[in-house]
Amino acid sequence: MDRFTAGFLKSLWLIRDYLPKVIIAGGWAPFVYYQHLLGDKSKNPIRTGDIDFAVENKLPLVGLKPIDQILHEAGLHPVFKTHMPTPVIHYEGAIDGCDVEIEFLTDLKGPRDDRVIEVQKGLHAEALQYLTVLLENTIEVAIDDLPDMKEGSELMVRLPSPCAYIFNKGLIFPRRKARTKKGKDLYYIFDLLVYREDFRDKIVSDLGNLREHYRPWFKTFAKNIGTAFIDIHSDAVAMTVE
Repeated sequence: MDRFTAGFLKSLWLIRDYLPKVIIAGGWAPFVYYQHLLGDKSKNPIRTGDIDFAVENKLPLVGLKPIDQILHEAGLHPVFKTHMPTPVIHYEGAIDGCDVEIEFLTDLKGPRDDRVIEVQKGLHAEALQYLTVLLENTIEVAIDDLPDMKEGSELMVRLPSPCAYIFNKGLIFPRRKARTKKGKDLYYIFDLLVYREDFRDKIVSDLGNLREHYRPWFKTFAKNIGTAFIDIHSDAVAMTVE
């Protein structure tokens, strides 16, 4: 098991009591789709050491400890990533020798200057537009190979549906400032769609339902994709390949 994967799985175990309220987002979602939803342990998509968790604007307390306390006690400490009045915060450190970086994301509802919200005591999440797509369209997946789990047990995690994940990526990639991040968003869309024909057909079918529910956003999604991939010489093609 590589160190990134071990760090990710140990992070899930650390906040296991909160997993019914937390959604795995970012680059680790495709990893869970392939290896745990579809059972293909040989498929390893591009991923990084940072772990994104999406949560609602108000995260209820589960048990006796808020997430901020759990992370602190595990040796993870907040690191300021921006210089805004309320900065974006990541939790960084090592869990059992595995380096991890965790960020919490939440939905941006309406115009606001403050794009960082305290979703639970001591826990701040970056508020992003279109994140509601991930929060409102979820699936549950069982993970049964966490390092700290007893043999035969499993942990249920929540993720965006693959369709919602692609829809969100198609909405946000033009807003990315870094070319590498734009390319990574497009890579995830491409990789999920070409992986397996039946998987692609299910995603396309589900996309029709999202179109009905998010009509204005779907127009933006279609425009973003259509403009980016207007022909085979488009820069988006190069970014996806890179």
